[in-house]
Formats: sequence, C-alpha cells, structure tokens
Amino acid sequence: MTERNHVLLKMILGAGIGCMLAVGSASGVVLAQGTAAEEQTLEKKATTLNGMPASPKLDEARVQALAKQFNVPESRIAELRNQKMGWGEITIGLAMAEHLAATSQTPMTTEQALTKVEQLRGEKMGWGRIAKDLGFKLGPVISKVERSETAVRTADREVIARDDGKSKADHLEKASGAERKDRLDRPERAARPERPGR
Repeated sequence: MTERNHVLLKMILGAGIGCMLAVGSASGVVLAQGTAAEEQTLEKKATTLNGMPASPKLDEARVQALAKQFNVPESRIAELRNQKMGWGEITIGLAMAEHLAATSQTPMTTEQALTKVEQLRGEKMGWGRIAKDLGFKLGPVISKVERSETAVRTADREVIARDDGKSKADHLEKASGAERKDRLDRPERAARPERPGR
C-alpha cells in the first residue's frame, strides 16, 4: 500500500468515526429530549390528578380504584396518602412500580418495586432519572397513568352520582313530609254554598 493510499484510508476511517460519533451524539440528544418531554407529560398528569376535588368519600373511592388498578392493598395507598403524597405522585409511583415489577430481570412484586421507586424518589430524583436508573422508558408508565386517571375519574363520578341520588331522595322525602305536615296543619275548607240558579 502506498503512502498516499494509507493517508486516504486514514481520512476515510476518521470521517466514518466522526460521523458515527455525531450520529450517536445526536441520538443521545433526541433521546434526552424525548425523556424530558415524557417527564413533562407525567408532571402535567400529576398536576391534574392533584387538582381534583377532595372529600373523604372521593378519597376512599380513589384508594379503592388505585388498589384495584395496581393490585396492591388499599392500606398501602392510604399509607402513601398519609405521607402527604398527592394523587398524581401516588399514581405515577404505582405505575412505575408495576412496570418495574413486570420488566425486572429478577422476580419482584409491585410492592417491592414501589419501595424501590419510593427510595429513589426520596433521593430527589425526577421520574426520567428514576426510569433510566431502573432501565426502562417512561412511555409505558404514561399509558398506565392515563388508564389509572380514567379509573379514578370513573370512581369519582360514581360517588357523585350516588350522593346526587341520595340528596335528591332526601330532598323529595323532606318535601313530601313537609307537605303532609302542611296539610295536617291546615284547617278544612268550608264547603261552598251552592248558588241559586245554577
């Protein structure tokens, strides 16, 4: 091989390696941007879930809905709620735990996975960083959170419908009771005398 061919080969190899590094770097940037966008989506979902109206009956229905959705004890969700966690953070944590349990190389329950997610979250890690550390992407987690949000909203609607039904029934019962009392308190009407000539 001549000196000229040798230099040419080095240039070609150098250009190829440079291209590979540029493509790798660009894909890393795209991947980072994708993760950031997914993390923003999760944060928006958390804000939406945290902003839902609160009441003891709604909270109880949400605990039941999430326990059923993620197959964890209601007491565990109540425990998270008692730690002052919002519905958004609880839902995302459960979704991540369920995904981790399903994709982990070593067998793991959702409960064990949730403990791991809580530990990392306690270290002030964002959702994207937690997913990266645990070896998965946020896309499947977002899907689980969306399904859970639907389940929570359905539970809320059922509570509101039951309460509306009860309040309407109570109102009707009170109204009918008041009408009966009103009738009993009213004096009898005097019969009208008949007019002559009719």
